[in-house]
Amino acid sequence: MSRSLLRRVWNAVKPPPAPPPRRRLNRSQRRLLRVTAIAIALGVSTWGVYAYIASAPDRAGSHFQQGMRLLGPGDFRGAVAQFSTAIEIWPGYADAYIGRGKAETALGQNDVALADFEKALALNPTLEQAYTYRGIVWRSRGDFPKALADFTQSIHIQPRADAYYQRGLIYQEEGQSRLALSDYDLAIGRDPTVPYFYRARANAKRDLGDAAGARGDQEKAEQVEKAQ
Repeated sequence: MSRSLLRRVWNAVKPPPAPPPRRRLNRSQRRLLRVTAIAIALGVSTWGVYAYIASAPDRAGSHFQQGMRLLGPGDFRGAVAQFSTAIEIWPGYADAYIGRGKAETALGQNDVALADFEKALALNPTLEQAYTYRGIVWRSRGDFPKALADFTQSIHIQPRADAYYQRGLIYQEEGQSRLALSDYDLAIGRDPTVPYFYRARANAKRDLGDAAGARGDQEKAEQVEKAQ
């Protein structure tokens, strides 16, 4: 057998070379390795917590939207539950406090509703809806000065039809029909599709002796209702 053939046979059957001896880490290297592993673990954990916290507005917003959908059909208890979950996820969600306060008002829970409107205003004092809804609660309790102040503040921040209408009701109940008529005019100017705005203005005109104007507004209210 030739030498080259023997070499090829040996190369095919010879065992692999032994691995080099494993180098042991010294104490400093082991400590550095442990510290590095801990730092990486903490970084991953911190990022996870940050990502979870950063997603709070989106997660809370989903429950808020569900609460708003439940308000329309009148599922006020379900709405309260959804708004409460939104607040638990994101305690700084001012609109969720307003939504929950609206549902609580519909359930006759005026004390907790007032607390929610006040919490919303503490978070954001420029939320005109919080003033309007808080004013409605004050009006239902017969506290007209507080109600009037809230409606006026709401209008000062953002003039909306409902705040003018609510303030007009206060003026009318206090016998100031001309001021009521002015507010009803402003409410209708901003939203001419609400029948009870015309009925309220009809009452104010009737109080002022304008019987023809009152009849016209009653007819207009009926026309608007039929068109809806």
